[in-house]
Amino acid sequence: MSENSPSPLTPALRRLLETCIILKTTEAKILAVHLKRSPATIRTEFQRILISMNVHSRYAALKAAEEHGWLHTGDSNEDI
Repeated sequence: MSENSPSPLTPALRRLLETCIILKTTEAKILAVHLKRSPATIRTEFQRILISMNVHSRYAALKAAEEHGWLHTGDSNEDI
């Protein structure tokens, strides 16, 4: 996989994956509380991520996004 290829993720979907890394979870209920969305919205966003990235699990999506350089989870607290 090449790094820094064009991302298929919208800013909202990228923020969801970045939050997964920060909170160390892919649990929809936990992410929903943190992102102030419903768990159903989080699940829908994960489905969009899986389809757009052509992967079959949330963890595979996280790994692929990190390998491609699509996530920005440095030490800054960018309003997350």
